[in-house]
Amino acid sequence: MKAEQVLVVSLRKSGTHLLKEVMAGLGYVLNGAVSSAGAQPRPLGRQTALRVLGAVYTSDEIAALKRSRDRAAVDRALSRAGTVLNRAWSVRLGMPPTAATESDPETDRLTSRELSRQSGYRFSDVPGGMCWFTHDLDLTRVDENFLLEWARSGSPKIILNYRDPRDVLLSMVNFLVEKDAGRLGGFPDHLVYSDILRSVQDPRDRIGIALTDPGFPGGDSFERALWLLRHPRVCKVSFEALVGPDGGGSEAAQAGEIEKITEFLDLADEVDATGREALGRRIFNRGSYTFRSGRAGAWREHFTPEHRMLFDRRYGNILRLYGYV
Repeated sequence: MKAEQVLVVSLRKSGTHLLKEVMAGLGYVLNGAVSSAGAQPRPLGRQTALRVLGAVYTSDEIAALKRSRDRAAVDRALSRAGTVLNRAWSVRLGMPPTAATESDPETDRLTSRELSRQSGYRFSDVPGGMCWFTHDLDLTRVDENFLLEWARSGSPKIILNYRDPRDVLLSMVNFLVEKDAGRLGGFPDHLVYSDILRSVQDPRDRIGIALTDPGFPGGDSFERALWLLRHPRVCKVSFEALVGPDGGGSEAAQAGEIEKITEFLDLADEVDATGREALGRRIFNRGSYTFRSGRAGAWREHFTPEHRMLFDRRYGNILRLYGYV
């Protein structure tokens, strides 16, 4: 049976747009730290709708909704419940608050009430057919009830996406320098370091900042994701394998990575070789707002011998653990 809830932990600048295309192509509704433009919400069945309402409203509030003859009001309450549930889980998963969607005062009130609950909430209350994206799943910040639910049930299915840390740092430097403020994803550290890097004229010095500044965006994400890399129930996906020939990879590696994802999500019987080929063709999306060149190994053209020394000093062990040596 197809996995109903999926959580993709895609380290920043590791090719999140590649997984976005795969998951959208597999029919999932996208949520979290990824643009879902063009995605159509999946209609909720009666049982799912009741589960969502029950996760947000009190029994008295639900009884009042059942008595109401105002269908539009009921629809608004259900829509608001979905928004509240999504916003609450954004907080519980440790996602930046700036990534939350705009809302009204009633949604804010219900979200605050939902987050004040000490028990009785489950990630499985999130509507089925949804794929959450986050750039981090820090064990020191993620909700403990989520971890207990996942450990006991195996749901949601978790996918870790990563990339050569050298290309990640280079890509982040280019992203912060070249994108305007409105396209930096709403992350405060992006805005801060964008100003810092733009004040530096020499591209080599910008890379030096990325390699030495402990606060540089995403600089410590590989360490925090080691538990995911080591966990046997997490599906590991790499940019280099998934990007395909357009990004310096191979068709065979890409096909193998897509097959691994479909098997992990219990979709192997539904997505045949033709379907996997179709997914491969849509992965390399130059229209993604974070897209620049999408190539593996670009760091070799920009790292000086000093950069390599600085990187090895700080990330040498990480490079080995993630298999890039």
